[in-house]
Amino acid sequence: MYSRVKKYNRRIFLKSVVAGISIATLFVWDKMVITNKKNSQVKYITLALQTNKKINFADNFIIINNEGKIKVLSSRCTHLGCKINESKQDNLLCPCHGSSFNLDGSPIKGPAIKPLEEKDFTIDKANNTITIIV
Repeated sequence: MYSRVKKYNRRIFLKSVVAGISIATLFVWDKMVITNKKNSQVKYITLALQTNKKINFADNFIIINNEGKIKVLSSRCTHLGCKINESKQDNLLCPCHGSSFNLDGSPIKGPAIKPLEEKDFTIDKANNTITIIV
């Protein structure tokens, strides 16, 4: 009789462990799905459009107005994510490790080897604003 009680307790213990792991896995999975849904929502940022400047550093973006052709790039360096906040002779300079990029976002000098991320945008000429899709 003692051995039955021992097997019965071991069986309950194992079932409880499996049930606990299953519940924990489902909880973590649910949190990951909710986080992914939150991250995949489209966000918009509206900024004032300065047409008199060729290179404008605004928030986390670089707005380039090259003879009326506007391009928006991420200001995060593709090497380690430092914020690019200066330019020299039409080159965008990363202050952390010395990477430089041309005005279309392509790397000129490393250590960065990937181009800057280009962002989609719309322009409201009536209000002189640019809305960037993040």
